[in-house]
Amino acid sequence: MIIGRDYLSSEKNAESENLNLSAIAHLGRTKEDLLFNQIENIALECKEVENLKNQFAKAILDNINELTFDEYINHPKYYIKEPILKNEVEISNIRGLKVVSVDGSSVIKKFLNVDISFLKAIAVKYYFYENTNARIDYFPDFNGFNNYDLHINLINKDDNYIDTNSSLDMTYMEIHILNELIEESPNIDLIIIDGSVVIMPIHLIFSKDPRISDKYDYVLQEYNKLYQNCQKNGITLVGSIKDTRSSALNHLLRDSIQLLKPNSEYLREFITLNYRETMNFFSDLDLFNRILRKNDRSCIFNCKTEIDKIRDTGIKKEIPYYFPLSFYAFYLKTTKYDMPCRIEFFMDEKHNIKEASRKADMISSILLPISNLNEHYGLPIPQIEAHKRAVFTNQEINLLFNSLRRKLNGFGIDLVEKRRNRRPF
Repeated sequence: MIIGRDYLSSEKNAESENLNLSAIAHLGRTKEDLLFNQIENIALECKEVENLKNQFAKAILDNINELTFDEYINHPKYYIKEPILKNEVEISNIRGLKVVSVDGSSVIKKFLNVDISFLKAIAVKYYFYENTNARIDYFPDFNGFNNYDLHINLINKDDNYIDTNSSLDMTYMEIHILNELIEESPNIDLIIIDGSVVIMPIHLIFSKDPRISDKYDYVLQEYNKLYQNCQKNGITLVGSIKDTRSSALNHLLRDSIQLLKPNSEYLREFITLNYRETMNFFSDLDLFNRILRKNDRSCIFNCKTEIDKIRDTGIKKEIPYYFPLSFYAFYLKTTKYDMPCRIEFFMDEKHNIKEASRKADMISSILLPISNLNEHYGLPIPQIEAHKRAVFTNQEINLLFNSLRRKLNGFGIDLVEKRRNRRPF
């Protein structure tokens, strides 16, 4: 059995490149041409694509019982790990559950002589008396506001280094807070990370800058500690991703339809719609927003398979075998009018697929009652609360920054803003 992605032919790639070059050659139009011709043409093109997307989603729903993948899911290179495309989830009574979420924010001020990063992270802990009634505690600050850090960079580096360095500091701060919280109070049922459950991007482990590479190692160790703490204390760790441009499941589904060999007698609608080309228009969120109904989740699939690079590389010999885990993702539709959320979790490598499926059901049944309080915004309320507490306000930034500036001015040091920020016009 061969399982591979369906790529466009070289002729189609060449044709696409020619079209792109043609578009560039015709850049530059009058305002009248934009208003009366180009905008209308773009709107019509968007309408045609939207109609095509709706037809494809209808084809999926009309053939949902034929789109079964039982014979493939045990293949190690087939990453969809449930036989059917979507499942309806039963809502749990979460009375007595303890749910934690963590979030952080950072603000970077870049000057010609110094770069300043302001960091802030907060964990919130919900003890649910009922599905909509809970006691909220904060960590490490009792009031849920005061947990800051401030980093400066005096070495001349480009903007990409500054942003990456600050992002790693922010990530470490969030994960370290969770590890401290678990050690102080391990009676937690579920932890929600705002974002992926796996540290990304994985390519930073190969960074040529030793500072970034070393810092990435420290963050990996903190993640490893978090995974171990969760396994040791029976805590379910999930990543909840608000927005994503990923098309990973969409591509896996396209490959799966190809394996089912649609023809004039079987799955004919997909041939008529030229499914391989049509699916290029979709992200995972776009596609499954049309397929899933409220309280539905998608099939689970293997994600973050590039984590194997950490295991296989000999570049970082000091890094132990950190992640004997399998990472999964699925999409959960928590409300009627909002997009699905991408949910990630991990399993021990010795698990079987049915255990992963049951865990996805369990996670979904807990997340649904704490994510459906607003039909137009379907994130878990602990995640929303953590974000509200962690986000910097203008008053906080001004207080911290002005205090630092006064200290520096006292030493005769001026913060010189970049020219783009001090234009006189």
